[in-house]
Amino acid sequence: MYLNNKKGNILKKAFNPDSFFTTTTIEDIKIKLKHLESIDFNKISLNEELTKINYEITSPKYKDFIYKNLDDYFSFEIDTIV
Repeated sequence: MYLNNKKGNILKKAFNPDSFFTTTTIEDIKIKLKHLESIDFNKISLNEELTKINYEITSPKYKDFIYKNLDDYFSFEIDTIV
């Protein structure tokens, strides 16, 4: 990657792929999930409900039906379905 400084000189800067990695949790998108707050997730799969709005849970610790309330899932990582 090349950058120009104030004097117009070209400076080399190493590319860091970690600069582009972000982690999103369920808590980060809780505003989009207001309609899910009344659902009992002991009976309905949270991941299936998130798939309907183009998200999926990527946390390896996630299992369906382990918690009843949405707040209990807040720490799980999610990703956007493209």
